[in-house]
Amino acid sequence: RVPNTAAVTTAERGQYKDLLAEAKRKIDLTRIGTEKIKTRVGATGALVLEIPGEERSKQADLLADKLKEVLTDRAKISRPQKMGELRLKGLEISTSESEAAEAVAKVGGCQVGEVKTGRMRVAWNNYRTLWVQCPLAAAKKIAETGNIKIGWTQTKVELLQARALQCFKCLERGHVQINCKSSNDRRANCYRCGEPGHLARDCSS
Repeated sequence: RVPNTAAVTTAERGQYKDLLAEAKRKIDLTRIGTEKIKTRVGATGALVLEIPGEERSKQADLLADKLKEVLTDRAKISRPQKMGELRLKGLEISTSESEAAEAVAKVGGCQVGEVKTGRMRVAWNNYRTLWVQCPLAAAKKIAETGNIKIGWTQTKVELLQARALQCFKCLERGHVQINCKSSNDRRANCYRCGEPGHLARDCSS
């Protein structure tokens, strides 16, 4: 589901009370066009500030800039987005990962910098597929058409199901690394299949 709020996160655990109090004193929300913000603690422990409304993305960008000015280097401010994953199928032989990313950004209405790709996978019969991650709204927009034009050809598009929360350290599901209590450290293993010796983008499982 595409979120109906835009978020700003402050990653500085244990100091939220003081940081937020200072931000409230120095930042006038009406100057950025909003009057209300919802706060919560995210899965990683970061404080999330959510802004509703039609202009939420623009207002969240403005708030993030203001927070960076006020809090300087005492907190890491970021603008997270809910991401979606696509699989492009049947790409022609000359298509590159960067060319596919540019096409996804253009059709999906997002920035190229917001698009990530894996490496082109080539099956025994030369059938080419590519994993792509981009903002969820863009992914759903592209998936609704069922295909995307890349270069001279139309390429099939599949919207992948959202992945379950998974720890980068122990590779178990249901939590993230910052909250991990396991003694197992599998950070050198593949995030996809859990085996050592390769990275997820090179995984053939």
